[in-house]
Amino acid sequence: MIFEAVQHFFTPAPSYIRKMGYLREAIAIEARAKRCKIAWQPHLDNCKELLINVADKLDPQSNIMILGSGGLHDVPCEALLRNGHNITCVDVVHLPKTVKRYKGFRFITRDVSGLIKPLYETVKTGARVKADPPWELIKTPDLIISLNLLSQLAMKLIEYAEHHGKDLGILFADNVLKAHVDWLKNQNTRVLLISDIYREYRVGGKVVETVASLPDLNLNEPDQSWDWNIAPKGEADKEISIRHKVGAWHF
Repeated sequence: MIFEAVQHFFTPAPSYIRKMGYLREAIAIEARAKRCKIAWQPHLDNCKELLINVADKLDPQSNIMILGSGGLHDVPCEALLRNGHNITCVDVVHLPKTVKRYKGFRFITRDVSGLIKPLYETVKTGARVKADPPWELIKTPDLIISLNLLSQLAMKLIEYAEHHGKDLGILFADNVLKAHVDWLKNQNTRVLLISDIYREYRVGGKVVETVASLPDLNLNEPDQSWDWNIAPKGEADKEISIRHKVGAWHF
């Protein structure tokens, strides 16, 4: 707890990112990744293998952009660097230890939803939230990877709004996720989308509840899929374990 508090204090981030819990969540994910290293490893390996396979089809020194880069646990960093690719990592916050470790990468702090700051500024006024204009890239990368990000895009936004008594509407989350997929499809380049599709709650190995992670986004069946044991028994609950079904799509 002390180490996490120190990280929170020394990590540069705008006040609205801190107040809306994005920095706290980034630090918590790092701690969770350490605790659940063994359980997460098959998922991380699958992500890395997919990224390597896609990157191997690119010319040397290609430009790769990773959306939702986080701590880069699911990225084959050394392999990408060996191939001379130029890697740009995009996330709402980057922990200093990650930036320091991967000095060969470029880090861009950006909200790909365009909604975090507008929501923060309007939540207390009761005004309608208006997203920033869609991100127009100055130079289109040779590969864009949306990495375990899609299902998470609306969560903190809804949590913050509900905490302040603001109703964002029943279709808010669906629209946020759909906007991200549409943006990816509109980029004139190769795209790899990796996201959880649904999650299972298990007790004693038996599924007791299944909850969809994504709405209908007009996506085909994933090109690849696998299970992610994201919360082994004891991590989120003494008796319940949580498993994600993850899918990967190539556009």
